[in-house]
Amino acid sequence: MICVTALLAAGCGTGGIAKGGDPGKGGTLFVQKCGSCHTLSAAQTKGAVGPNLDDAFASDRGQGYKDSTIQQVVRDQIEIAGGRMPANLVTGSSADDVAAYVAACAAIENPGSSCHVSAAVGPALPGLAGKGQKLYVSLGCQGCHTTDGSKSTGPSFKGLYGRRTKLTNGQTVTANMAYLLDSIRDPDKQIVQGYSPGIMSSAIKPGSVSTADAKALIAFIKTLK
Repeated sequence: MICVTALLAAGCGTGGIAKGGDPGKGGTLFVQKCGSCHTLSAAQTKGAVGPNLDDAFASDRGQGYKDSTIQQVVRDQIEIAGGRMPANLVTGSSADDVAAYVAACAAIENPGSSCHVSAAVGPALPGLAGKGQKLYVSLGCQGCHTTDGSKSTGPSFKGLYGRRTKLTNGQTVTANMAYLLDSIRDPDKQIVQGYSPGIMSSAIKPGSVSTADAKALIAFIKTLK
């Protein structure tokens, strides 16, 4: 994502005219699909792979650009993407919703309650799985890994435990306790085919998640059948 002025001068606009969009829905989608790569304080995301969206749009806010202009820029960037960002990570009305959310909430000094995104992930679970459920949110796992099987920047956690998984090196492994512990503790060690290295490790540094916390996350993953 780059500044509005540069984009307008370049005539960017392959994503079509952004129309409407529901910031409430967009906030949830932003956390799920974009938060692992982009920092946006209102959404409580801390991704460092892509631009910090508060910083990216601070100057444009100061110059008086309207939300509709920022929304259009975000909508175009979702479609054209580039670099590590896959094109059309969200599409159609979902892309409009995300663009509307970023336009309403990025680089806002005191964002209103409408910008705050609930981090709840279903009913609270007991025991070790419950601890993992909280870590899934606090560590920002939801930015890359969904719990419903839908596509994101990392494999979905739904049905992951025990599944046979093909890696980029051609090897096929079972996503068991040993494999998942390695993947959480050393994110770039074994990359699933179709995904890129360096994304998870930019937010979760190797060794930064303790073995105990990794086991709690895996207990949570086991519940997502």
